[in-house]
Amino acid sequence: MIKVYLSRFFISALLFLITAYGSTWLISPTSLVNFVGPCAAVFSGLTLIWGVTPLVALITISPFIVVILNVYFKLDASLAIIIISLLAITLQGVLTKQLVLRFVRYKKWLVSRKHLFFFLLRIGPIASLTSAFSVLFISILDNQLIQGSFLYNFTNTWSATMLVSVFFIPLILLVKNAEQLKLTKRIFVSFTSILGGIAILILLKTTQNEQQYHREESFNQSATEIQRIISQELDQVVNTVNSLSALFIGSDSVSNNEFNKFSKSILQTESSVRALEWAPIVPLIERRIFEGKHSSRLNQHFIIKERMANGAVVEASERSYYAPLTYLYPFFNNNAALGLDVYSNPTHILAMHEVANEDVVFASGPLSLLQDNQAQPGILFSKAIYLNNNQDEIRTNNTFVQLPKFKKKVLLGFVIAVAQFDSFFQSLALDYSKRVKFVVKDITDSEPITLFGETLISNNRYVKNFELSYFSRVWQIKVVERDSWFSQTKSWQAWVVLTSGTLGALLFQMLLLMMAAYSSELGHQVDTKTRALILAKENSEKKSLAKSNFLKNLNIELGLPLLAIKSLVQQMKEKGINNRELMGINYAGNNISLLLDTMMDLSNIESGNVTTKEVSFDFYGFLQRIESVLKAGSKYDGKSISFLIDESVPHFINSDELYIQKLLHALIEGGHAILKTESIRISIKLHQHKLSDPSLFFTLSSQSYSLSELSKQAINQHSSVDLASKNTAIAMAIKYSQLLRGNTNLGVSHSGIRVLNTSIRVVVSSKQQQETHQGLTFDLDN
Repeated sequence: MIKVYLSRFFISALLFLITAYGSTWLISPTSLVNFVGPCAAVFSGLTLIWGVTPLVALITISPFIVVILNVYFKLDASLAIIIISLLAITLQGVLTKQLVLRFVRYKKWLVSRKHLFFFLLRIGPIASLTSAFSVLFISILDNQLIQGSFLYNFTNTWSATMLVSVFFIPLILLVKNAEQLKLTKRIFVSFTSILGGIAILILLKTTQNEQQYHREESFNQSATEIQRIISQELDQVVNTVNSLSALFIGSDSVSNNEFNKFSKSILQTESSVRALEWAPIVPLIERRIFEGKHSSRLNQHFIIKERMANGAVVEASERSYYAPLTYLYPFFNNNAALGLDVYSNPTHILAMHEVANEDVVFASGPLSLLQDNQAQPGILFSKAIYLNNNQDEIRTNNTFVQLPKFKKKVLLGFVIAVAQFDSFFQSLALDYSKRVKFVVKDITDSEPITLFGETLISNNRYVKNFELSYFSRVWQIKVVERDSWFSQTKSWQAWVVLTSGTLGALLFQMLLLMMAAYSSELGHQVDTKTRALILAKENSEKKSLAKSNFLKNLNIELGLPLLAIKSLVQQMKEKGINNRELMGINYAGNNISLLLDTMMDLSNIESGNVTTKEVSFDFYGFLQRIESVLKAGSKYDGKSISFLIDESVPHFINSDELYIQKLLHALIEGGHAILKTESIRISIKLHQHKLSDPSLFFTLSSQSYSLSELSKQAINQHSSVDLASKNTAIAMAIKYSQLLRGNTNLGVSHSGIRVLNTSIRVVVSSKQQQETHQGLTFDLDN
């Protein structure tokens, strides 16, 4: 017994592992909810045949299922989800057992199509609702989302659970309850069911993969488009900086008006650039002159300032060179930055020495900048401007001033563009809000800085990460599907495939099992009919035996008085008494004796006590004897009887001569009354069958019509039952013909002529049998 329980335990555990892994892998997309329905269906089937053992196996194997989901499929199978899943699987198993326990215990689920229909209805559509409803809670926990429609998730789980139930549960019941169907039928049903399940699985898997392919293509297209648009926006900012740099490189000197005019033309296009700035290199000896000149130009106090490490802005201390912000566009809302020395910027903002050492644009990290009375993150894009020639010093205020050099080039100043991407990102997110969400982060430093977006939920969603390396900074763009697959709006094709695949598979399995149920139903009906026929046969045999015994006793009881009457009549004849009354008594006794013999023959034929012989005899000579006897009998005085034998009739046949004689006597006796004629012609023909013995046909008709004329006329047949009810002699003829494996019918032609047809089966005597019969006949004559 322990070995039995251990084998059941390991089989159950193995089936649960295979089902959990296979369903999670096969059902697209991969999700925590995929294994619940199929495992519940398998558990329901095992519970029906093995009781509580599968539950123990399920609880024991659950940690391994968690490992498969977390490690192999990279799914976050939390404790709450696993507990709800186990409860749902157990509940469906218990519910299924309660719904169909009577069908299984009394083995009624396959005895008829009606029982099978209700059995499949209970294990499939009804019981599967348990897993389908529980998956709604699991989906909310798995997707970390309450909003959205999970109708497709519900329907998909209900479909998967129902299909596994209607394919798996009948299969294991056929294996366990082997006595319900024969081995060949069980093998046929099981093999066909497995092939059908595999075919439907391949079909559904193919359509699911196609749906996921279109989904992935749409997501990748959106993610790639977002990356392209962001890269295009950054290129536009760089082009703005390079355009302004070209103005200073191509001119000996640029006035403030020229700077504003040029900057205005650049910023007319839609861009994330909010301000353009120019910061020239100012030596220490030129500082006061530079401050005084720009104070007069701006009509306000202008000094060179610097930003401290804590963010405070103070008057710049003395140093060799300054790079104060001198030109600003637009000046409004940006004048607070006027005079700020960017050459001494803290390195965490933008190291200007690195900018001066390169000919490319450099970008700073995200900064909090005041824009439209709001502090918004901004990025500084800067590029160094060098002197065109190789001079080490330039003339300023009638004096020559030496400027710093980087890579043997004289540094004139810095072009700076202030960019704020918040509006751009919001507009981009709004354009793709129906499909995806994204987050942009600056990951150059150890601690990433979020430029746009919030924390995204990536469970059961496609995720794609891009990295943009530019201007010494690295941006990371994380794109995630807006909704998980189960909460997305499905196309009508997806619904059609799901519903049609489910209904098609259900109908296929139902029709397959219906055939088996119909076979069982027919077998049960055949058994019932067979038992009824056996009882009817026994009753008929009892009645026939009783009738035969009665007729036999009656024949015995009447035989003695008839014999006494015949003896008395004979004695009286010997005494010379031969009057009319005596002849009547003799005739009546003979009729009674003949009637008793006929009744005994009829009873023996009906009871099956009579067997015919197959002895070779001369059929032509037999007919001559019959004709002579009939014509000599007083019974046929005034009546004409003739035989017309077709050339197809052989001279020698194998049959029972006695019963053919009785048949002809009964036919002729009844023929006069049925055909209503005194002149009867008996036409005899032989019909050769392909696969059985030939038939000998006797056709009784009036002598005024020839056989050729009768053969051309259409004849309407009357049944032997109707014919037997018209005449006792005809009834006996019918019995004799049936005994000889033939039949008797009354035919009526279109012209109203009645024809009595009788057939018997005979065997044409072989040449050796003919010679044997002739030899015996010659010996008897000698």
